[in-house]
Amino acid sequence: MTNSSLSSEERENEETVVEVHQGIPQIPIDLFVKKNRKGVRFFDAFGNLRYKVADASPLSPRQNHGLRGRVLLDSSGNPLVSIFRFHDGSWKGFKGNSCEELIFKAEQTLNTFNKVEFSVNVAGDDGTNLTFAIRGCVFWRTCTIYQDKFIVAQTNLMYKLGFRKHFVGRSKFRVTIIPGYSDYNFIASLILVFLDGRKQ
Repeated sequence: MTNSSLSSEERENEETVVEVHQGIPQIPIDLFVKKNRKGVRFFDAFGNLRYKVADASPLSPRQNHGLRGRVLLDSSGNPLVSIFRFHDGSWKGFKGNSCEELIFKAEQTLNTFNKVEFSVNVAGDDGTNLTFAIRGCVFWRTCTIYQDKFIVAQTNLMYKLGFRKHFVGRSKFRVTIIPGYSDYNFIASLILVFLDGRKQ
């Protein structure tokens, strides 16, 4: 099939795949997420705790207005990113356990039973804005995170090998981070936004 016979959507998808394979090494890094009564926790491939999640400190009375937030902690309990969901349906992530340094703002662009999408803006070090997107299904714990046309991370449910494929359950899933993007704190923060996307 020649490029002239492809639809515009197929050409766009083809361009995305080519850029990902040419621009990013194909050696993935996996994190494993457990979401249960103990909350949300991230583990590395050796079973070591990498991140955990707690309730964030409340915003100032002037900013609060009943907002709920969570903070991403490292394995020692040090705050890395505080994430708040605002009444306009957006999420904002701040550095550490305060609301002084904004890292990103995420806005939901689609919310159906089987699909959610987010647009994420990040202020770059040189003053430019970086654009990310999250697309997936919260129920099946599957999503893809893009930076422009580059895939930087994907999630999928765990399953047991055997005669038939058996999923372990929705309480545990894998996050595969493509090397070439190394800000794991940011990816873990976006996973928390993704999981929060179906809540009203």
